[in-house]
Amino acid sequence: MDKKSKGVILGASVGILAGAIAGILLAPKSGKETRADITKHVGEMKDKIAKELSKVGKVSKEAYNEIVEKVVKVYELEKKITPKDAKDIITKLDANYKKVVEVMKK
Repeated sequence: MDKKSKGVILGASVGILAGAIAGILLAPKSGKETRADITKHVGEMKDKIAKELSKVGKVSKEAYNEIVEKVVKVYELEKKITPKDAKDIITKLDANYKKVVEVMKK
């Protein structure tokens, strides 16, 4: 696979990840400030997840979950997001695993 194809696949994967995280942010939730804080970090998280996924090659469910949990956990430990938000993000991204893999296969 050439660099251009890898870039397109990575870009599409990032888009899916961004959409999944955005779904969490748009869900009814108390606290405008909480959503604003998470929004600041969404771009960073999706880029880090996509970068890690691109290193793996074939992405198994286990590898995907491990990468997502690792990246989200860092934001939780740095107190950039709450434990509840971390759990919500992980759950939402877990539900989008198949979409990410489909895009990466192309």
